Amino acid sequence: MRYRFDEFVLDTDCFELTKNGVTIPAEPQVIELLALLVNNGDRMITKEEINQKIWRGRIASEAALSSRIKSAMQVLGDSGQAQKYIRTIHKKGF
Repeated sequence: MRYRFDEFVLDTDCFELTKNGVTIPAEPQVIELLALLVNNGDRMITKEEINQKIWRGRIASEAALSSRIKSAMQVLGDSGQAQKYIRTIHKKGF
């Protein structure tokens, strides 16, 4: 499935994110996380749901989750202050 937003294309079949046609390196879990967020752009995704979908029920540390969220934000050009694509809802989800 291909998702287009702004200058990005997220291709879940190829596990690839491109910006203006240029591939952006990203770990597979980051691509999975982006796909989860894009598929559910109309609602908040909880940390528990991310654990269930990305880590398939295995317990992931808060640091691992934070690392993947930070990586996903970085590949999209987001930051803690500029949350255009991924918005953090304190202690709830994204």
